[in-house]
Amino acid sequence: MKIFSAVNPPQAHIVCELLRSHNIQCEVRGEGIFGLQGEVPFGEASAPHVWLLDLAKKEIAIELIEQFEQPHSQQAWRCTECGELNEGQFALCWQCGVAIH
Repeated sequence: MKIFSAVNPPQAHIVCELLRSHNIQCEVRGEGIFGLQGEVPFGEASAPHVWLLDLAKKEIAIELIEQFEQPHSQQAWRCTECGELNEGQFALCWQCGVAIH
């Protein structure tokens, strides 16, 4: 069952890996045609998508995808080690790798 239509193949793979990290079986489909944009008609029906293999976990998969699509609401934070300003959704400093204290 198609559970998520992506804008591009990397987005489909990110969502698929998110679901897999919660032991939900899925796979990315439709990414092969993505490179033909401009040559063939392109729309949601031909967009890369995540195919849910484990239908028993449909509800939790939908919830995880909804969380993924929500804008990040956490405040930015400054690393106490290197002083780098990091976006709120990150738990580790992108510059030096130190965790939020």
